Amino acid sequence: MIGLMKLGCSMMKKGVTKTNILLGALFLALPSVWGQTVIEDHWSPYDYPKTIDEGVKYHLIVKGDTLWDIAQHYFQNPLLWPQLYQANPYIKDPDLIYPGDPVILEIGVVVSDGSVASQLGETNVEGEGGFSELTEFAEGEGQGQEGENVSDRTQTTSMMGGDSELVIIPAGDRTDLECSTYIYPMRKRGEDLPFNMHIMGGEAEHKLSFGIDDVVYIDKGERDGIKAGDVFSVRHPMDYVYSTGKKHELLGMAIDQVGRIRIIAVQERGSTGVVIDACDRVTKEDFMVPYEQEPIPLITELPPFDRWESFDTSGNGSIVYCEDNSVHVGIGSVINADLGLTQNVAPGDIFIIYRPNPHNNPKKDVILPNVYLGQAVALRTSDDTSVLKIIEGVDVMRVGDLVVPYR
Repeated sequence: MIGLMKLGCSMMKKGVTKTNILLGALFLALPSVWGQTVIEDHWSPYDYPKTIDEGVKYHLIVKGDTLWDIAQHYFQNPLLWPQLYQANPYIKDPDLIYPGDPVILEIGVVVSDGSVASQLGETNVEGEGGFSELTEFAEGEGQGQEGENVSDRTQTTSMMGGDSELVIIPAGDRTDLECSTYIYPMRKRGEDLPFNMHIMGGEAEHKLSFGIDDVVYIDKGERDGIKAGDVFSVRHPMDYVYSTGKKHELLGMAIDQVGRIRIIAVQERGSTGVVIDACDRVTKEDFMVPYEQEPIPLITELPPFDRWESFDTSGNGSIVYCEDNSVHVGIGSVINADLGLTQNVAPGDIFIIYRPNPHNNPKKDVILPNVYLGQAVALRTSDDTSVLKIIEGVDVMRVGDLVVPYR
């Protein structure tokens, strides 16, 4: 599958605390002029859009709004706030938005004219009925804490009420998110990881690794707030990860997600659990964190990308780690790149993977096209790194190959 664009959901909540969003804030600020809506002049530290093209759905910020709340209100999924942030590049800090500024809502989730009319108080508009429910794709139909498989169905929808149809599909599956490796940021080697809940061992004294249905003992219990029925994600520290540039800077520690454990009995200073899901061996001393199901980004098929055409390489990064520390990877593999939220990357973003042409000879002024290797989609992001899944490949890829957002 080639040539995809973002319809993603983010895994992160950006520290917002306000929860009340004033309804009815989606409206025409001033009469349309030459097919555009003029935003009323007001004070803002940002260079907000002064006009909105006809037909573009937007929200006009009122006091108390947050991107988190706006995403919850219009898309029934607050985790879509990074997509709103990315669709409105004039906003410099997602935690600071200002009344009167417009927030463009066109992030790939369908907003119908009827739902806009309902916000305007109009009741006699054909098609009224709210936004298309795509959340089930993000969360996985029927996915619970028992580990059922995520549906891989596709859905055809009309984009913004137009005649064109887009096929919306999940960017990956539950395994891609919950069995992948991510990079925990660290400033120096030897820095302690801030995780203090570990597996002490199993029923057999000398057994060091465990699989599904094995009983394990954990070093936290009732006094630490642990309760029977709690589910935890099990994670295993792998290797230090460095940037691939000349500076070779430490990025952090590769953390592998290896399974899930449900607590079945609790003691004052310890607890007993059972492995309910395993991507890899669960081992003694692996640490545990509360399990939270992350939404799967949504993407939509677009016309194929022409690998022979030149593409914009500004703002590029590189592959810094491959799943299981593999040397070479291809389609379906999960990789880590050194671009993240700081570089305006959000889950669902599509990347081109490439490397400089090995036959370049700057001394003779010979600069040849970059070698296109494939494409990847961002599954999850942190401040400066992202987890990507390779969705298209024409050659093997490796650490050091370059990645750049597909524009």
